[in-house]
Amino acid sequence: MKSRYGFHVPAADNSLALVGPGEPMGELMRRYWQPLCLSDELADGDASLPRRQRILCEDLVVFRDPSGQVGCLELHCAHRGTSLEYGQIEAGGIRCCYHGWLFGTDGQCTDMPCEEPASVAKMDVWQPAYPVHEFGGLVFVYMGPPELQPLFPMYDIIDVAGRDDVVLRGMRIWDDHSVGFVRDCNWLQAFENIVDAYHLVQLHAATSGDQFGSSVTAPGAPEIDFEETPLGVRYHMVRELPNGNRLERFGEACLPNIMLIPSIHEPGTEAKSEERATEMSFCVPVDNETICALSIVAWPAKDGVPLEDWKPGTDTVTDIRPGNLRGRPYEEKQRRPDDMEAQESQRRIAVHGLEHLGRSDVGVAMLRQQFRDALSAMERGEDPPNIQRDPATNKSIPTHAWNTVRAGGAGTKAAE
Repeated sequence: MKSRYGFHVPAADNSLALVGPGEPMGELMRRYWQPLCLSDELADGDASLPRRQRILCEDLVVFRDPSGQVGCLELHCAHRGTSLEYGQIEAGGIRCCYHGWLFGTDGQCTDMPCEEPASVAKMDVWQPAYPVHEFGGLVFVYMGPPELQPLFPMYDIIDVAGRDDVVLRGMRIWDDHSVGFVRDCNWLQAFENIVDAYHLVQLHAATSGDQFGSSVTAPGAPEIDFEETPLGVRYHMVRELPNGNRLERFGEACLPNIMLIPSIHEPGTEAKSEERATEMSFCVPVDNETICALSIVAWPAKDGVPLEDWKPGTDTVTDIRPGNLRGRPYEEKQRRPDDMEAQESQRRIAVHGLEHLGRSDVGVAMLRQQFRDALSAMERGEDPPNIQRDPATNKSIPTHAWNTVRAGGAGTKAAE
């Protein structure tokens, strides 16, 4: 027996976990465009209301003015600190409810009703603001150094201009949670789950019974390995299916926080080659102990009309998987835990100093090392990975997550 007496819990690995301003990982996250909300959550016209939003430990207000322009400003008014979530949206921007100062989408104050007219120009007040970009049904914000603002990255999943067989939809597939309805924990322990293929075998099959009802959690022990990609890290799973077919599956974590997960509903009955992930999902740190996720979904369409009988490949709401219910009875959670229980119970911020990583954790170790390398690059004054600056190359950037089904187990592993 190893006594618990005197057991010491070391500090969390803050260099990879904390995302506030000035923290190493917080500064890394701010070098990229981060999703803030759905475009549909910012209504037009008279129905428009400002939206309070917390991201990377910062409290912001986001709104759409009558011209359709989106603004993202510091939450508290530069005058006396009243929250702009109670402001009125009108032509020219958002007007604070307290004394009526009007701020444009760029943050400039253009009207002070309680002051002399000349005060506006004389005081030259600016509400701190961030650049925004709308794409694929999401509103993105860039929170980093203005002089280092990158291009919005056009990955192959979302670069669909000119196609009528797919439409892009911004979605909160897991409501205000992340994948598997995880919410109350640090972003890293949720993001690492994307390259933890062994938990598919144990948690979602052996422990809780088959929670997917697909070839991903079919009986038998799969072969699993891990590898680096140009974007991050991916796992490679090969599973011989009961029907004689072979499933070859890749899931990819793209730095800094993009999750590429091929369909978890793949039945494995029909041969197919490299059926890619249909969602580009972002594991978004709300703060150091809370996360959410937003997704751009490449929704299949016919002649530009979205198919009604389709569901996203990572939609985890099924009759056999109740893990999305946060209010499940405690005993039921104990008997059939899901991602929520497994990840949130690692502590609000996982303590890496207490871990004992094994061969099954190679993907996690590789991902952590890539983050350390990215932090080192940033400290040297270099761009971290996956920063796009050349419009000529920022087109259909290849991703590396897909399902392949080979009939009768024929053939070799999928090409990398």
